Amino acid sequence: MVPVLPATAVTKTASVGFSATLVAACTAGTTTNGTVSFGTLNFGTVSFLSRPVSVAGQQNAGAIQIRCNNGTAWRVGLGGGNSGNTAARYLVGGPSAQRITYNLYTNAAYTTVWDNATGVAGIGNGQTVYLPVYGRIPAQATPGVGSYSDTVQVTVTW
Repeated sequence: MVPVLPATAVTKTASVGFSATLVAACTAGTTTNGTVSFGTLNFGTVSFLSRPVSVAGQQNAGAIQIRCNNGTAWRVGLGGGNSGNTAARYLVGGPSAQRITYNLYTNAAYTTVWDNATGVAGIGNGQTVYLPVYGRIPAQATPGVGSYSDTVQVTVTW
């Protein structure tokens, strides 16, 4: 009879590496059916434009919602809308495509036009931020009654 020798355990060790790469990233607005929106900055119902009309964007109503990961530098620009010119925006409507001049600003003092070149910038911290857009219709001749509107492109870069 052949003696049975005890089995000897063999242990081998090795290491395996794991890694992850985080890239700068931002999200903006609310997405519904594939369309990103920031809501509507509504100047309200006005009878005459003999005085300026001012409004500040709020969450889901004209404020720009942005969230960037920690340490990511971002910038938000606003396009010229109907006019194509950020210095001379206008709403179009009424009975015969009339215009109401207005503009969008970065501050409540209405001193800095929110353009697409400088825009508003910051550094992300991973939290959602709402950037209020300040809109003002200056005093002007009141055009025909009706609804007036504009659509402005929002550009987020990081």
